[in-house]
Amino acid sequence: MPLACPLRLIAQTVLLTLLLGVVDLGRAQPAASTTTADTTDLSRRLEPVLDAFGDADRTTALAAEQFAHRLDDPIDVNRASAADLTVLPGLSAAQAHRLVRYRTEHGPYDTWASLQEVEGLTAETVRTVRPFLTLGTGFDSTVFPDLGTIASNLDVRWIQRYSRRLDLGRGYQTGRFLGPPGRLTSRLQLDHERRLQLALTLDKDPGEPFRWAPSTPTFGFDHVVGSLTLRDLGPIETLVVGDFSTQFGQGVALWQGLRFGKGRDPVSPVLQTGRRILPYRSASEGNFFRGAAATVGLPGDLSVTAFASRRDRDASLDSSWADQDGSTGPLPARTLSTGGQHRTYAEIARKGTFGETTFGGALEYSGASLRLGAVGYQSRFDRPLRPGNRPYRRFRVSGRQASMVSMYATAYLEDYTLFGEVARAPGGAYGGLLGAALDEGDVADAILLGRRYPPELANLHGNAFGERGGTQNEIGIYTGLRLRVAEKWAIGAYFDQFRAPWLRFTVPRPSTGWETRAVLEYDPRPWLSTYLQVRAQKQEEGTEHTGAGGRQLEGVHDERRYSARWHTEYAFSDAFTVRTRLEFTRTTTPMATADGFFLSQGLRWTPHSSVQLDARIAFFDTDGFAARIYAYEHDLLYSFSVPVFFDRGRRSYVLVQYEPFSSLTLEVKYGVTRYENRSTIGSGLNQIDKPRRREVRAQIRWTL
Repeated sequence: MPLACPLRLIAQTVLLTLLLGVVDLGRAQPAASTTTADTTDLSRRLEPVLDAFGDADRTTALAAEQFAHRLDDPIDVNRASAADLTVLPGLSAAQAHRLVRYRTEHGPYDTWASLQEVEGLTAETVRTVRPFLTLGTGFDSTVFPDLGTIASNLDVRWIQRYSRRLDLGRGYQTGRFLGPPGRLTSRLQLDHERRLQLALTLDKDPGEPFRWAPSTPTFGFDHVVGSLTLRDLGPIETLVVGDFSTQFGQGVALWQGLRFGKGRDPVSPVLQTGRRILPYRSASEGNFFRGAAATVGLPGDLSVTAFASRRDRDASLDSSWADQDGSTGPLPARTLSTGGQHRTYAEIARKGTFGETTFGGALEYSGASLRLGAVGYQSRFDRPLRPGNRPYRRFRVSGRQASMVSMYATAYLEDYTLFGEVARAPGGAYGGLLGAALDEGDVADAILLGRRYPPELANLHGNAFGERGGTQNEIGIYTGLRLRVAEKWAIGAYFDQFRAPWLRFTVPRPSTGWETRAVLEYDPRPWLSTYLQVRAQKQEEGTEHTGAGGRQLEGVHDERRYSARWHTEYAFSDAFTVRTRLEFTRTTTPMATADGFFLSQGLRWTPHSSVQLDARIAFFDTDGFAARIYAYEHDLLYSFSVPVFFDRGRRSYVLVQYEPFSSLTLEVKYGVTRYENRSTIGSGLNQIDKPRRREVRAQIRWTL
């Protein structure tokens, strides 16, 4: 690929960035209160959080959905708990705790400026979290409003989204996929303040048939979730009927839904506080419960939570298995499926074949500076779960039931936060994590976290901090630090060292690894920001080598991956912003070295207050998948995507948003990826027999 034009663009942009960092050019700064400026600033500040999910598309989608919901339904800072506030980007657990403590001691916040009176909360932090917050009047002593009050203050939101690829794979050409190629998602939500929420999400993945088949169960849309949520109903803090998720402690025993991991922010996302029970509204068909759950407040800062769930999950059945004693019974499940795709007869046959009934609860104390809790659950299955006899599957959940109990604590000691959780599996294995965080406001933040998840700590519903997610077969120590070295300069870095004491998939023996990242940020003006990131990681991966007599033997080798990224954003005015990114990667193994290159130029233009255009063109050139590069790009309103790039080609997209009036927003996005050294894209039923992949996405958002 000719590099003269991209390299010339790099040189010009670097020179412009350095120049604008020291001179003002006599221009007026964009007004921080304008919608365009807020949206641009918000996108820039969310990217460091979403960057942690570069290699997990569904997790990225879940994160985007959560942020989208928070923008549509801001948290009332005068009612929210510290756990509610910790989900906001850039807000640490200690800062969230101080916000709630200050409100308790001084009364509700009446202006946004009053939030800056909280120790350690800077104007920059307030500007970051403000789009996700609202200033309410505090708690209402009314137990529950009458129907007339609810009807007169009901907020209605409806989103209809359609997307499809224009270049279809073999699954459609051969008729293996039973449905049309479009993805259709409908969302309906009715809210009365915080107290009453009705939510319904309907989703059909590409290739899935639109059909009515209650036996599968499929009701037109393949994925249907809904819930009724009541809050502040006398002693009942939260009541959810329908689909819900649970989050307690640090997630060692029980945590469903989104959990942040290692990203550009080395401190804030690591320490999170469980939010107990939450209505489930996601189009992702992953880990959630279906039934009822409630949290009830007790005297003495105590609360008790109880939940019950019955859900049929997707599973692959082992039809070759036969009980050794000759008894008959339901076929065992070999693996549980989380992808949620039901496009072929084989995928449909797996749908809803694994019945799981779960009961659980928690007791929690939430004092001024201390939070203590205990949580546990037990799940029973309609058919046995038998993961097979391969060595790496030895310690996975098996049999007719699964359970877990844990105790957790978080203590706030001025600038320090101590936290931890220890869990016990039915077989007697113990595991957990322990950590400490330092929050010196706008000067420094630091965190130290140690974790030990033995192979025997098998868990269906845990999701604590770690290298691979889950709470099994990992021991590690994580250290993160963020410093404000000058008024306009900040540096953040982390180092994570980990070990798997048992085998992993494709890794035939215990393995070790480490990862480090450093980010230097420079914000010379409110309308100009840039950062430089370097990252390195080493892991032991499985391989094969030839032994004596020509036998193929399994072993491991070191795989090292290095990357360097430079990114800058410059707002020429409230209506025009440009973004440039340059990234290099290198992956090395004992057998080969693979290099990668990525360059993108994007812009956002608002020619009219009701019209916004976002576009980007990117060039990439890598030595295959080993040198792959993930690059965040803008998507439909308050959605984000992080596609992966490898081989050689270019990617471009155009996103147009039109808001004819405040209650209606229309969006269309068209994107195309072209490859210069390939004749096909993908593999199997998803293979496209062209060097090009195009997609179109459209969305209607209506509020009342």
